[in-house]
Parts: sequence; C-alpha cells; structure tokens
Amino acid sequence: MRELKPTSERYYEELADERAESPLHNWQFPVAIASLVLGIAVSLQFRSTSGAPTQNSNTRMDLIAQNKIVETERNRLSTEVTELRAKMTDLQSTMGLGESVHTDLKSQLEAAQLQAGLNALKGPGVVIRLSDSVRDVGPEQVPYDFLIHDIDLSVLVNELWASGAEAVSVNDQRIVGRSSIRCVGPAVLINTKQVASPYIVKAIGDVASIEGGLKMPGGFLDSMSRLTNNGGEVVISRMREVQVPAYQGSLIYRYAVPSEPEATGSEGRTKEISVMGEQL
Repeated sequence: MRELKPTSERYYEELADERAESPLHNWQFPVAIASLVLGIAVSLQFRSTSGAPTQNSNTRMDLIAQNKIVETERNRLSTEVTELRAKMTDLQSTMGLGESVHTDLKSQLEAAQLQAGLNALKGPGVVIRLSDSVRDVGPEQVPYDFLIHDIDLSVLVNELWASGAEAVSVNDQRIVGRSSIRCVGPAVLINTKQVASPYIVKAIGDVASIEGGLKMPGGFLDSMSRLTNNGGEVVISRMREVQVPAYQGSLIYRYAVPSEPEATGSEGRTKEISVMGEQL
C-alpha cells in the first residue's frame, strides 16, 4: 500500500473508508441503544422512587383519620352500653318491686278465696251420714221424729264449726257465711238447691276434736236419739282424707258496702250510735 500524505484529500477519504470497514465500528450502535434504554429505566425508577413517599404519606393520613372515626364510634357505643345497663338495672329493680307487690296481692287473693269457700279443699276429717227412718209411723207416734229436718242440719253444721272444722259441705253443697239451710214444704234447700235424704255431711279438721264435739254428752248425737230410736241413721266415720267442693252460689252484694270504722272519743270508747241506724 502506498503512502499518502496527510494533507492530501485522498488521504482522508481512504482513512474514512478504513474506519467504516473496521470491526470496531459495528458495536457503537448497540451501545448507543443500550445506553438510551438504561437512561429511560433510570429515569422511571427515579420518578417512582420520588413519588412513593407522597403516596405513603397520603395513605397514612387516611388511616389516621379512619382510626379517629372508629375511636369516636367506639366511645359513643360504650356510652350507650353504659346507659342501657343503668336502665336495665332500674327496670330489674322495678320489676322486682312489681313482683313483690304481685306476690303479696296473689297471697291476699288466695286467702280471700279460701275464706270465701271458692276453692275445693281436701284434708283429714269426718263424714256424717244421716238418713230418714224407713219404718211406718205408728198411730201414737209423731211423723216428725222419723225425718231429718233443716234444723237438724243447721245444728250439725254449727256444732262442726264449734268443734274446729275448717270446711263443711252437705250433699256437695259448700257451707259458707251466706249459705242457708231451710225447709220448703217436704224438701230441704241448701244454697237454694234442693237436697234429700240420705244427707252426707263432710267436715275437714282435727278428727278427734270434731268427733269429740259431736259425741259429747248433750251434744248433737244425743239430740238425734229420737230419730235413731225410730229407725233413722246417724253414722260418724273418721277419714284420713275428705274432699269438700268449692262454693257455687252467688257472692254479689247489692246493698251492703264497706264502711269506715267509727271514730272514738277522748276516753277511747266508741261513740254511741243509734240502734236503729240511719232512718230512710
């Protein structure tokens, strides 16, 4: 190869051709592309890194605000729970008082029903069976002595009360304060219900006391000797359990009303009132 001077144009043209044909010239373009891609990646990474703190900061502020809202709601609910517990305690106290009053009223009502004879009862006692005589009345005998009358039943009931009976019935008619026993013609009415011989009288109470009262000298059993001597029947049976039905009659008061207790004088004596009461 010939030697050219640097000042000649041909020298520079050949030098450019040699460089273009040189293998070193082929790597410059890929390197340039790689450098461009790396620059873009670094730029994006920088932008992503520089924007992250702002995003994290906003998320943290949102969490703090939500936390405050949750705490406020929790405090409100806690206050409501405390108030509801206080109300529940008051209601329980009121209910307890109401239950106590209800229990007292129920006890008073049951006692009143017991005294009025409105409940069926059972317990130890006696059963007395009374039957008219089945004999024919002789010409010199009195028919009255062969039958059981309303007065006989009234005397028997009074004797049972006096002997400690707590409940009495005659032919399943409960005897109470308003009960009546009377004859209407040939029939006996008890609580306005017609009954007939045999009469089954039941009494609940101390068996020995009741039986002793009926059998004492001059008592009810002796007073019925005229009937038993003429074939009538009066039988007293001791029972471990006697059942007495509830009163079924009327308890309506049309005229009687409760009255206030009379005032007392300075010496503690009740003021005198008219025997006749208030005139109409």
